[in-house]
Amino acid sequence: MATLRIDETEYEIDELPQEVQAKVARMQEINAQISNLNMQANELQTVFQAYVNTIKEELQPAGELVD
Repeated sequence: MATLRIDETEYEIDELPQEVQAKVARMQEINAQISNLNMQANELQTVFQAYVNTIKEELQPAGELVD
């Protein structure tokens, strides 16, 4: 059974009132969205850094090493 822990107290989700269960379900959806957004942000940072690296390489005179 799934449980919800709040302030050191555990609750059986199936035993909570329907309104509370709906809120718990929405919290889980929001948490999944946050995880997806964090993953997207990490991917965008990687792509951004790749652009920075490419620009640095393109601006270096031939034969010089890039830091």
